[in-house]
Amino acid sequence: MPKRRRAVADEGPQDVLTAREAAKYLRLALPTFYRYMWQGKIPSSKIGGRYRFKKSLLDKWLGKKAEGEDVSGRNKFVGKVSAIKRDAILAQVNLDVGEHKITAVITRDALEALGLKVGDTAVALMKATEVMIIKER
Repeated sequence: MPKRRRAVADEGPQDVLTAREAAKYLRLALPTFYRYMWQGKIPSSKIGGRYRFKKSLLDKWLGKKAEGEDVSGRNKFVGKVSAIKRDAILAQVNLDVGEHKITAVITRDALEALGLKVGDTAVALMKATEVMIIKER
């Protein structure tokens, strides 16, 4: 009688995927995924005779940027939320950055999603035409 294989607990890092998991993550059919891998289009490593794929390399292959990678440090201003005014649709957030005060108008949904409260530390992101507020977790 053949021996049954026992399920092995996944003790490896969450960042390493099997071929099947990587294909699913990239939303590719498995044969297409293998073809791309053999053509050298998808980065892979062989571990113990099996191909493995780092999720971070797959993200880079997809063109995703790491969090905060696309924003210059000179465009970020860290400060304390000093006041919040809420309306039905919009919210005004005042941020004290040193001796400067930055005011941003964001949607009320964004305010609730960020969970901003007076006294929280937040970051103002400056762009040429707009200011965005984020809260580092």
